[in-house]
Amino acid sequence: MADAPIRTESRTVDVVSVGDRPVPRSEPGPAIEVLRRDPLPVRWWVAWRRAGRAEGRRSEFHPFRAAALTAAVVVLALVLPGAAVFLGMLVGLIVVHEAAHLLVARRCGMRPVEFFVGFGPTVWANRSASGLRYGVKLFPAGGYVKIPGMGPTEQVESSLEPFTYRAASRGRRLAVILAGPLSNLVLALALFVLYALTSPTIDAGPGRVLLGSIDLLWDVTVGTIQSLFHLVTGAGDYAASVAGGQAPDQRMLSVVGGAQVTDQLLADQLGKLLVMAGLFSASVGVLNLLPVLPLDGGHAVVVLVEGFLARIRRRPTLQLDTRRLQPIALAVVATFLLLGVSSMWVDVLHPVSIGG
Repeated sequence: MADAPIRTESRTVDVVSVGDRPVPRSEPGPAIEVLRRDPLPVRWWVAWRRAGRAEGRRSEFHPFRAAALTAAVVVLALVLPGAAVFLGMLVGLIVVHEAAHLLVARRCGMRPVEFFVGFGPTVWANRSASGLRYGVKLFPAGGYVKIPGMGPTEQVESSLEPFTYRAASRGRRLAVILAGPLSNLVLALALFVLYALTSPTIDAGPGRVLLGSIDLLWDVTVGTIQSLFHLVTGAGDYAASVAGGQAPDQRMLSVVGGAQVTDQLLADQLGKLLVMAGLFSASVGVLNLLPVLPLDGGHAVVVLVEGFLARIRRRPTLQLDTRRLQPIALAVVATFLLLGVSSMWVDVLHPVSIGG
């Protein structure tokens, strides 16, 4: 068989100048030349917006964000040490809460995909062998854990469906939901015991210390529930007092009031920070047990009602569609936001004092 003739062809390739680097272009058309690069602040802003979007990376670190976060924490600690300590305390309590959800979810056969301290853009992140992406976000206002399948219609890869929240039994789902609030209550009890054992003013054996700490935890739990009840029943009086610039009879301590109290404790009663952390930990646990969405107590009620209806209707696989409850969840979130803002306003006008 004769060899086929070889045909050669010469071709002109346009060159596109991108910044300072020439890039060949195979498609015909007019050459494009970039005459001026964007200003440096614009390029930094574009890099900031694009950073952290590479989901496939196993490890991720953004030095500019890390520097900004470190500088903000240092400035806050120097200017408002009470606020810095109180913020760190709240973040720690919330991280314990979310970590309990994470650990119990994994023990129950679920595969959480994210666990972060803070919110917003990523500062540092890593991906474990099990697929969990964990790290630190830019705004240290708490933390979160993401478990796939929390919603009945959430889109999940078919290979991950057996490891979702909705695929687990009702008992396991209930365990995951209650793990967060219960961890805060247990932490509060441990902090009360630690304070009593280390305080030079308390002379009691371990048994009496434990009983006294349990009594204190019970009092805080009951007091939190009673305060919420009085706030709901006396909402009109509360609104009138806030609008008039007066301190309501029933007021909740905001982050501003917490920073004020922490600042006073840092001055001469450092040990009582353990008690304050315990009080807030217990309050976080009790508030999250309220039977309304999107709180943990609301999710627990959904599981219990779902199990009751499944037994009555003899449909073991029955699952409730929580999308119908979204208006209630939005109303609850709006109520807590309004209560938080009004509490901060009251604490600014009428600072909290541990002396009276």
